[in-house]
Amino acid sequence: MTPDEFNDMRDGAETAVLVSAAVETGLLRALVSGPSTAAEVAARLDLDERAVGIVLAALVPAGLVTVDNECFALTEVGRGQFADAASPEYMAGGLPHWLSVVRAFTRLPEAIREGGPVGDRLPGERARGHVARFMSAMASRNDEQVSRTVALVLGRRPRARAALDLGGGPGVYARAMRAAGVEHVTLYDQPETIDYVLEAYDLGSAPGIEAVRGDFMLDPLPAGPFDIVLLSNVVHIYEAEANAALLRRAAQVTAPGGVVAIGDFVRGRSPRAARFAVVMLLRTEGGNTYDEATYERWLRDSGFVDVQVDDLNDRAQLVTAVRAG
Repeated sequence: MTPDEFNDMRDGAETAVLVSAAVETGLLRALVSGPSTAAEVAARLDLDERAVGIVLAALVPAGLVTVDNECFALTEVGRGQFADAASPEYMAGGLPHWLSVVRAFTRLPEAIREGGPVGDRLPGERARGHVARFMSAMASRNDEQVSRTVALVLGRRPRARAALDLGGGPGVYARAMRAAGVEHVTLYDQPETIDYVLEAYDLGSAPGIEAVRGDFMLDPLPAGPFDIVLLSNVVHIYEAEANAALLRRAAQVTAPGGVVAIGDFVRGRSPRAARFAVVMLLRTEGGNTYDEATYERWLRDSGFVDVQVDDLNDRAQLVTAVRAG
């Protein structure tokens, strides 16, 4: 790597943090209604005027904002992808959550010296503010990735009638499975998550979706039997032994011939997997990313057969297997 290449990498990281901070504080959203001065935006949002002016000016070379006679306005990219949540191109929903991950990354030297996780989140903070940010990130899942996940799962279990979505959060996959013909989806997640998404994501009135409160690592799973058991972005949170135990319990509620599906970053296949393990070091007690051989061992030991790994895109994979019997 040349010094220029390293500087480009550093500049990209700084720009990503800049844009994320502008999204989290509402700076870009404040310009949706029309051009405004930094003073007007600061007064509207009760923010520091000097800081607002500096940050908005820094977003000009990033291509998200223009400035004319001290008035800032959104570019087409800034509006569609980062400011207007109603836009079909909007891609900023996960940025406030990502920014919290970046804050943890600044404490990586501490984790290297002392082990992880690191952070200063207080007990109960998840219920107060973390849930909303995390659910927004989960709801920002790429539509093509969701569609491909559901298509692959249903390809292995055609005419599936009942599905269990473990850790399904805002219901993105639950809704997609319903739209694809699955008659009933049980979404099982932490009580504070369910309490939030029932209203925030209108899951309380979603036909064919039943939201159930519980901790799937500790509490009994819904009885089933289910044609599909989906664990999307779940396995990386936990250590290997906990995941093996969870899959054994998942097998008990999967119908014979039913499918378990695990969406994640698979080591040796995803270019993001090794780096994402660092995120898990910083944020969890034992989380990690795992290779294909580990998934296959867990699944076969749990009574699943015919393990298959498919690429969802150039970063994420779907591991599926069929319940024997």
